[in-house]
Amino acid sequence: MIPQLSIEERDRRYKNVRAEMAKRNIDVLLLPANTGRWEQLQGDSRYLTSIGGFATEVFTVFPRNGEVTAFIFNRAGWWKQAQKWVTDVRDGRNRWGENAIERINELGLQKGTIGISGLAGLFRAPEGIIPYSSVKAIQDTCPQAKIVNVTEMMQEVRAVKSAEEVSLLERAAAIVEKTIDAMVQNANPGISEKELYGAMVHAMLANDGELPTLFFLSGGPGLTNSSFVPTDYRLQKGDRLIDEIEAKYAGYGAQAVCPVVLGTPDDEYQKLIDISRACFDAILHQMKPGVTFGFLFDVYRDTVERAGGGKYLWNHPVMHARGLGDDGPALLGDKDLERFSKIQLQAGMTFILKPQVRPKEGKGRGSIGDTVAVTETGARRLGKRELKLIVKNV
Repeated sequence: MIPQLSIEERDRRYKNVRAEMAKRNIDVLLLPANTGRWEQLQGDSRYLTSIGGFATEVFTVFPRNGEVTAFIFNRAGWWKQAQKWVTDVRDGRNRWGENAIERINELGLQKGTIGISGLAGLFRAPEGIIPYSSVKAIQDTCPQAKIVNVTEMMQEVRAVKSAEEVSLLERAAAIVEKTIDAMVQNANPGISEKELYGAMVHAMLANDGELPTLFFLSGGPGLTNSSFVPTDYRLQKGDRLIDEIEAKYAGYGAQAVCPVVLGTPDDEYQKLIDISRACFDAILHQMKPGVTFGFLFDVYRDTVERAGGGKYLWNHPVMHARGLGDDGPALLGDKDLERFSKIQLQAGMTFILKPQVRPKEGKGRGSIGDTVAVTETGARRLGKRELKLIVKNV
C-alpha cells in the first residue's frame, strides 16, 4: 500500500481552499500536471488529490462547489483504487486543455471565474508551468470566462503545515538519515560516484521513500559544491563528499546537507562547517512565530561575522520551505530577501535550513543543514543525527 493521508486532512484542506476561493469569487481551480524539477512543480495538484509520486502526471479540476476531478495521463483505474480522497479519476492522455474544458462544461462554469495555479510566479518556475496551448484552448472555448492567477493563493495555503503534514516530513527526515547512513557505510576509496549514488537510492527506496527526488552528490579533492549528475569518478582518500539529499514520503520532501571527508579534513574546511553549524543554531533559536525573515537574515550575517572573526562571509541560499514541492517562502537570493524580508514566521512552516559560509579572501565554501519545523514555542529539527562534518577514517 502507498502512504495514505487521512480523510480529515483532506476535508481540512478543502475547507481552507474553498474559503479562499469564496473570498476571491473564484468558481473553479485548475491545478496543472507537471513532473518537472523532480516533481516539485506539481505540489498544488497533489495537495488536493493525494495523487502523485514516481512521475505520475495529475491535472486537477477543483470546483468551489461540486466533485473534485483528477485527470491522470493513464492508468486512472489504478489510482482510483490506490487512494481514498478523489472518486472521480479519469484518463487524461495529456490533453489537459481538453480535460479542463470537459469538466468546466459539466460544471456549467463557462462564464465563471477560473483560477489557474502555475500561470506565473513559482519560486523555481517564475514563467509558469502550464502549457500556453492549454490556456489558449480554455480561453477560446470559454471566451466569457475570467481567468486569474492563483499561484500565490495556493502558496499561502500550503505554507503552513498541519500536524499530519509535519509528521510526514518527520518520516521523510528519517529516510534521509537512512540514506546518509548508506553513504557513510559505502563511501570507500575505489567506489564510483554512480555506485555510491545507487547504494543511497537503494536505501531510500527500501525505507519507503519515493522517486523522483532532488538528490545531488559529488566526490573529489577540495570540492565546494555538488553536481546534478553522478559520474564515474572513483573516490580517493582525502576526498570530500558534498551533497543535498532529499527524501520523500507521501510526496513530502525533507532535505539535509551532510558533508563527509574521507580521511582528515583540512583546518579551513572544518572551520567553514563549524561556522555554518553556529549559524544553523543561532537561526534555529530565533525561529519563532512572528519573527521576520529579514530578522533571521540579520542573525545569519551577524553570526558569520562573530563566529568567523571577520574573516568570512554569508552566502545564499540560506533556507527555503519544504513540503510537497516548490513551496515558499524562501531565501534563495537577494531578490527573495527583498520580497520576503517582512514576512513573519507562523507555526507549521517547515524549511531546510542550510547556511553557507565562504572566506572573504580566497576560494571555498562550507554548508551543513537539516529540515526544521516552526512550532508555537520555537523551532525544532526534524532530523536526529549529530549535525557535524562526518570524518570517515579510510
